[in-house]
Amino acid sequence: MKRAKARGLVILIALQVVALACTPAAASLPPPIPTPTVAPTPTAVPTRTPAPDATELRAARDNLKAGRYTRRGFVPRITFAVNGSWRAVQVLGGFFDVQQKVGSPDVIAVQFARPDGIYRAPGDLLAPDSAQKAVDALGANPSLTVVESSESRMDGLTGLQITVENPATADDDVPVMHVPPGPLGISPGRRIWIAFFDTPEGLVAVMVGGSVEKWDQALLAAEPVLESVTIGH
Repeated sequence: MKRAKARGLVILIALQVVALACTPAAASLPPPIPTPTVAPTPTAVPTRTPAPDATELRAARDNLKAGRYTRRGFVPRITFAVNGSWRAVQVLGGFFDVQQKVGSPDVIAVQFARPDGIYRAPGDLLAPDSAQKAVDALGANPSLTVVESSESRMDGLTGLQITVENPATADDDVPVMHVPPGPLGISPGRRIWIAFFDTPEGLVAVMVGGSVEKWDQALLAAEPVLESVTIGH
């Protein structure tokens, strides 16, 4: 299988935990009159707004019509919106993306993946079980340059992100992660922003990829798509 070039932003989602709080019992009155006990009252558990209806994403030669899309069979469910300037290019099991400037050195991609391996070095594949281990593995990869790393938030979920680039001068891709269709590599002169999220269904990655030379343009184009993403609902 041909290697899929990683050209996009990745975000992982951390599961939010909500605790129930109880009100304390009322203080006792002076005897001999007992004080009734107040039953514990749980606080309301916040609910996330259901994701809007979305059209099934399919790879096509033409740009997607403006609207919201999803990929059936990708778990957790992800939806996102585009404005008519994006094309669905790679739509595979456990991995899909939308791209602008398709086929050019400055191609921009927003990608979604269920990674089953992270490369600590070429040929050294780690099976990650958390966002933290995924970020640590990429940060230790001697073939990649780490641009920056921090927390990332998407759809109210918190994950960990790392931005890396391929500093090589030769025309060699550096493997970044493995997904069910095969390894994802980053080409020389390319940069990728990856956000990892821990979900009940496992590790999820949301990515933005672009050229180092026009990185700001890539982030600007990807931002509206990322802001529209819903995960797991």
